[in-house]
Amino acid sequence: MLLQTTAQKIAFILLVIFLLVTTGKDWLDFHTCGAVGNCLSDAGTLQLYTKSAMTTLLTLLAFFAVPSTFSARDGKLLRIAFVFSLLADYSFSLIKAFFHNSGSLSSILGIAFFMVFQSILIYRHSRKSESDTALPKIYWLLAVAVVAGVVLMATGTLDLVTAVVAVYAVFVITSVVVGFLAPRKGYFPAVNAKLIRWGMLAFFCCDACVGLSMAGGDDHTTMMTVSEIANNFIWWFYVPAQLMLIRATAKP
Repeated sequence: MLLQTTAQKIAFILLVIFLLVTTGKDWLDFHTCGAVGNCLSDAGTLQLYTKSAMTTLLTLLAFFAVPSTFSARDGKLLRIAFVFSLLADYSFSLIKAFFHNSGSLSSILGIAFFMVFQSILIYRHSRKSESDTALPKIYWLLAVAVVAGVVLMATGTLDLVTAVVAVYAVFVITSVVVGFLAPRKGYFPAVNAKLIRWGMLAFFCCDACVGLSMAGGDDHTTMMTVSEIANNFIWWFYVPAQLMLIRATAKP
């Protein structure tokens, strides 16, 4: 089981508390501000810290799960992946909290770290045995996506943020497909493979909400309303996704 120790149970309880606090404050801000971007941004400082706390707790749970893994190597891959997940979430939250004029820097850094995170998950989920060290052939698709993003940006077809988001979309879709297909033929136990599939589906829903939240729009418009509602559901997909990916490394 994932929650084997008192420390793990405390971390999980704190995770739930921070998630409820984040959700409550998100909807309170939406009720107070309505679909007004600047108001919501100014009111959402608390959430930057609660989200940082949640990703810290998730990373700690990933490290706590290692002693009970069905595979020592899979446990190491999980820990490495979650380090980059932590860096990504800190980029999205703490950089915004401490550097208010960071502009798009926090988003670009966060997405870049999540690209590494997804690359590690693709490697993890495509392995066929404990001794399998071959790089997945699907990495060629990721390389093509990166090159295409650089070319589109260099030619002025896409701006930096749009290019990074487009490339990341290829990474996450590839990771979801690999997460659904590869574990069935790999060395993951059946229960673990099922957790990976559901975890990656939840991760995709999370990123879909992130995409809608980044779309934004003019104040008081339907698009801005949809954007903010999507933003308020991100962590309800993200937390379960991460927990399932952590649980997938444990012994059945």
